[in-house]
Amino acid sequence: MRFIRYISGLLIILVFSVSCINTRTNASIESNKFGKINESRLVGTYRGDLPCTDCDAIATILTLGSDRGYVLEYVYVGKNVEPFTKKGTWELQDGDLNLDGLDYKYRVEPNQLRQLDLSGKEITGDLAERYILRSLE
Repeated sequence: MRFIRYISGLLIILVFSVSCINTRTNASIESNKFGKINESRLVGTYRGDLPCTDCDAIATILTLGSDRGYVLEYVYVGKNVEPFTKKGTWELQDGDLNLDGLDYKYRVEPNQLRQLDLSGKEITGDLAERYILRSLE
C-alpha cells in the first residue's frame, strides 16, 4: 500500500513538473519571437541604404504613423539629391508590412524591417543584408 501511495505521489509531482516546463518553454518561444507583433510596436522611423544599380545607394527613410499612414522617402545617393516621397497607408498581415501603393512588402523583425522581393520571399545573396531598414528609436 505504501508503494502505491509513493508511486501516486511521484506521478502527481511529475505531472505538475511537466506542466510547468511546458509553460516555460512556450513562454520562451514567444519571447524569441519578440512578443506578439502588433501595429503599435511598428510605429516609428526606419532607415537604411538600399542597393542601387546606377548610383551609390538609395538612402531610404520610412516613417510609420499611429494613424496607419506612412511616408517613404528615397534619395538616390551620388545621382540626385532631390528626395522622392511616397505617402499612403500601411497594414500588418501575417508578420509582413504592406505599404499601400508599393509592389513589395517588408518582413517585420526585432527593431528592423527586411524588404522582400516582388514575390514576397526574402532576398538572398551577397546584398541581402542591405535590404534592411533599422529602427531609429
